[in-house]
Amino acid sequence: MCGIAGYFRRARPDNETEVIKRMARSIRHRGPDDEGFALINTTNGRHGDFAGAESDLIIKESLPSIDAAGFPHDIAFAHTRYSIVELSPAGHQPMWSMDGSVCVSFNGEIYNYVELRDELEKYGSPFKTFSDTEVIINGYLAWGTGVFARLNGPMALALYDSRKSALLFARDRVGKSPLYYAVKDGVLYWASEIKSILGACGNAGFPVRPQAVDDYVVNGWRDLDGTFWQGIEDFPPASFAWAGKELSLKVERYWSLPAHRLGIKDISPGEATDRCRELITDAVRLRLRADVPVGFELSGGMDSSAVVALAAKELPERIKTFTIKFKEEHSDEEPYARSLAELYPAKIDYNVIYPGNDDFWVEADEFMRVEEEPFHSPNLHTNQALRRTIRSKGIKVVITGSAGDEVLAGYHAEYYMPFLRHLLRRGRGLDLLREIRSNTENSSLKTLVKLFIGADNANTLRSRTKRLLKGVYANNEDIKEREKKRGDFEGRMLDNMTGWLMNYWLRSGNKSTFGIPIEARAPFLDYRVVDFAFTLPPEYLIRDGWHKWILRQATRDILPEKIVWRKNKMGFPFPWREWLANSKHVIERNLKDTSCPYIDVKGLMHAYDDINRVDPQALWRVICLGLWWRRMVEGRHLECQPPERVAR
Repeated sequence: MCGIAGYFRRARPDNETEVIKRMARSIRHRGPDDEGFALINTTNGRHGDFAGAESDLIIKESLPSIDAAGFPHDIAFAHTRYSIVELSPAGHQPMWSMDGSVCVSFNGEIYNYVELRDELEKYGSPFKTFSDTEVIINGYLAWGTGVFARLNGPMALALYDSRKSALLFARDRVGKSPLYYAVKDGVLYWASEIKSILGACGNAGFPVRPQAVDDYVVNGWRDLDGTFWQGIEDFPPASFAWAGKELSLKVERYWSLPAHRLGIKDISPGEATDRCRELITDAVRLRLRADVPVGFELSGGMDSSAVVALAAKELPERIKTFTIKFKEEHSDEEPYARSLAELYPAKIDYNVIYPGNDDFWVEADEFMRVEEEPFHSPNLHTNQALRRTIRSKGIKVVITGSAGDEVLAGYHAEYYMPFLRHLLRRGRGLDLLREIRSNTENSSLKTLVKLFIGADNANTLRSRTKRLLKGVYANNEDIKEREKKRGDFEGRMLDNMTGWLMNYWLRSGNKSTFGIPIEARAPFLDYRVVDFAFTLPPEYLIRDGWHKWILRQATRDILPEKIVWRKNKMGFPFPWREWLANSKHVIERNLKDTSCPYIDVKGLMHAYDDINRVDPQALWRVICLGLWWRRMVEGRHLECQPPERVAR
């Protein structure tokens, strides 16, 4: 994982390099190990590579400095490197093909690069490095844009093909690697983070998008059809695009989620269980490939425990795990994690992290800059602080259980009622009654009422939120009513795996993680696991009241029973009301003179305690909007001293 940035001034060569240097500085945190630049003149074919102020010493000695480039160009690439594979300067980017025809600036990791390299060498492709970047280059030379469907892992890239005098962009299947772009004043800009484009053009070039503000504040929705800045777009996952003559991008998809599921007569539970275990095990095996220390997050929950257990049972490596222990018993999952470590004492190096009393406000200014858009919870910073502790132990890559809930229908509130409707529509009354009796979240009567009267109370919640925020949040713009998430099981799964949920989790998580930086790898997002999960019958995902039933079946012989059949799902706890009460004064200090037109600060502070009591998460969204406006729109630093504690 790294950071990429660049621009294309089609056939308008210029010597100036300050813009590309600013773009690189904005994402320096993503790649502290090296820095590189490439300038290209598409008119006469001239190109050159340059070192930056943060380049590796060997690169500085071997390449001219970008500060003295003086090179007329219309394409500029910038790359900040976080070294995971091929740690030597040979892995420096931007990287050219050996024949000088293709240049790539790449952010991501290709986990199956070893197999692809072997295949390409059999076809006669020459290699001068052991990097996955060169595998992409030679794969493109051999297969063209067909290479993208062969790659397993997160990927966002810009590629210049001198043979076509053309610029190509691409992104991985689920969108784990971020890529943003914008066209401003006849120039196409792209980058791993929005702040890099803002660094090139200035905030004034992109007004705030009212629809994004309303979606977020009123509904808690993010990233449905763009960013918070009008004109800065999110390049779509599973796609590639050539930059056209007018700097427009004609996007083509190379992968989609399976559109149809198998029936229970098409695949037996045993076959599905064996295949699930095989795929996740291989996904973990591939994600252990690195030339740096790798660790595992072990929360004690089902997903991370399954990943760790499969690694401990099926793979030869001894693994290092990290578990968080909270002092509050109701939030502490460490005993579950410890039970797994005790099951494999020879294979698991078990490490416990005790979170300190670090307050969000100590690092709020920098964290708001790193996230660059409003986010769902201050707990996102808590998670970053924990991963920063893991990074301080010398770990550069951490393997997680992330996305298990989205891939395998783990969220009860999202998937249980659509699943019951699935059974009802198929006339499976006995199975429906059995599932209702097995449900541990609601009473059987309450479940039946929801099923037949309607379980989707999203409209009610939106109306309540609007009433709650009346006099606090104002938006007089023309806001369109969005279609709701689909209510059928398959539609809900597809929606959440794309724009409605996964896109936001991946964007916000990537920025948080690379604000450290540390690379997080998610075996459940291996495209083979996703493809398989989205062809399974719904009855194998939810069964007998258990969500992620297939995963429990696949790992029940290698996990402690207390983990496999555990009912109380904790998630990542956060004391919303207490935290907001403690933070009231520092929030008022930061928002008192904001220019944000959407917030009445006096009204907010007057209603603060009442909103916190009724809906603290809605209160946070208004606060976060104001903090973001001050830090990212106005460009003013936040006051970072922690608030005084209120009496408990």
